[in-house]
Amino acid sequence: MPIDRTFRETWAIVKEHLGHPVWQSPQKKTADIHGRLVGVDFSLCYGCEKCIHACPTNVFVLMQDDSGRTIVDPVKDDECILCLVCEIVCPVEAISIERAGGSDDTLDSLLEGKRG
Repeated sequence: MPIDRTFRETWAIVKEHLGHPVWQSPQKKTADIHGRLVGVDFSLCYGCEKCIHACPTNVFVLMQDDSGRTIVDPVKDDECILCLVCEIVCPVEAISIERAGGSDDTLDSLLEGKRG
C-alpha cells in the first residue's frame, strides 16, 4: 500500500525531527511520515537510496530509524524543487511531494497516464 497522500490534511503533527514535522495517523497511532513538502513514509521505506541518487537538490539523507532499519529522511525538504523525480523512482511509493499547480499533469505526462 503506497503512502497516504492525504496525510497533510488527515494526520496530525506529533513532533519535529531534524527541522521537519513527523506525522501520526489517527487510525494507527504511529508516527510514520516525516517531512512537510516532501513526505516519506518510514513504514514503507527500506533504504534503497534511489531517491537519494535521483534528487537534484539533495533533499534526502540515509539514516537508521529507531528500530535500526535503514531509511531515507527528507532532512532538507525545504530545498525541494517539486520535480517529482523521487516519487517516480521510489519502488514502494513511500514518497509524496506536496502538489503545486500543474504537478499532477506533469507527473501524468511523464508516466503516460499509467498512474493509478
